[in-house]
Amino acid sequence: MQIDLKELFNKQILNVEGQVNFNLDDFHHSEIIDLQKVYLEGQCLLDLDEQVTLTGKIQGIMILKDSYTLELVDYPFNIDIEENIKISKNNKNILDITEVLWQNIVLEVPISFSKNKKLEKSKGNGWELKDKNTKKIDSRLAKLTELLEEGKE
Repeated sequence: MQIDLKELFNKQILNVEGQVNFNLDDFHHSEIIDLQKVYLEGQCLLDLDEQVTLTGKIQGIMILKDSYTLELVDYPFNIDIEENIKISKNNKNILDITEVLWQNIVLEVPISFSKNKKLEKSKGNGWELKDKNTKKIDSRLAKLTELLEEGKE
């Protein structure tokens, strides 16, 4: 999403709203598989230091992998933002705020997310959820533990 700096310099305040599209090839290295229906509503304010303050709300849907099942899951988000953006000489009358919006969205990605609130399984193919008080000896190490027990006698 781009802001016309000429218009912002004339008005000093500019309402910004609309659909935001991200090319996820440019913004990799995150847990986000896809973004849908991302909408920004806010305003840009130009201060005396030629710095733009962007305030508003970003809302949309992140497509993430379920932490337990690895299925793709919709994760709705609604973010309040307030960012200060320094205008550089390289802007050429256009300020691209896509990177700033992306950074705010990535901060909202949950560390662990599952559509199921309660784990239905405690055992699966190659894994098992154990209680910390449960002591089960690995069959590959059974002979070794026998030798250790004999050594104590």
